[in-house]
Amino acid sequence: MITSNSCSLDVPYFHGYMETMMDALQLIYAARQGIIPCITRRLNHMERGVMIKSSAIFNFTYKQSGNSYCFNVDGLLWSRSRIVGNFLVYWQINEHASGQGRYTGAEARNVPIYCNSLELSSGYKRGLTTQSGGEQGTLEPNALIKKTVTITIEGSNFHLISYYSSEDICNGRLKRPLSHPDVMELYMPPSIFRLTKFRVPPKIEIGPDGKPHFM
Repeated sequence: MITSNSCSLDVPYFHGYMETMMDALQLIYAARQGIIPCITRRLNHMERGVMIKSSAIFNFTYKQSGNSYCFNVDGLLWSRSRIVGNFLVYWQINEHASGQGRYTGAEARNVPIYCNSLELSSGYKRGLTTQSGGEQGTLEPNALIKKTVTITIEGSNFHLISYYSSEDICNGRLKRPLSHPDVMELYMPPSIFRLTKFRVPPKIEIGPDGKPHFM
């Protein structure tokens, strides 16, 4: 059971990983309802060292934390972003050193992103592992992966950042939000979300209860 009385760093971040858009919607809505934590300020240097790791999921709100805080919170060096559906995905890379050469994304071709059949399809995997050239550095061993999405609820912008490693995913160490009943049991009225901002809008259907539900 994950509870939070307020959106502050006095409560732990959410542990797990964000795989699908439904996961993201559930996490954002749960944070808005005070069920899981959200972040209201920039992380300091000590907090970054402790909290930025595989399994950490952070919710930021623009109105409370400021726009720039949401996109540069960890102080780590990342590859260029890769668009995956509604998400942006990044790989942690080492700072360029003499003799290492440029990071072109070739290393990432050997990094599995997920271990389920859907997201290891050839087209999906190519989209995640092919990077354009010109970046300095080399891929970190067991590279940390950062997955982000911004969601608007009734005029408030929420920025969700999920950190994980492919090893943790493949070994089953991290769980999706669906393993948390207090998150899954929340009814999310689709009308409060600004769905027009998504590249791939989620589908909505009327459920047995007569209410619209995300599918």
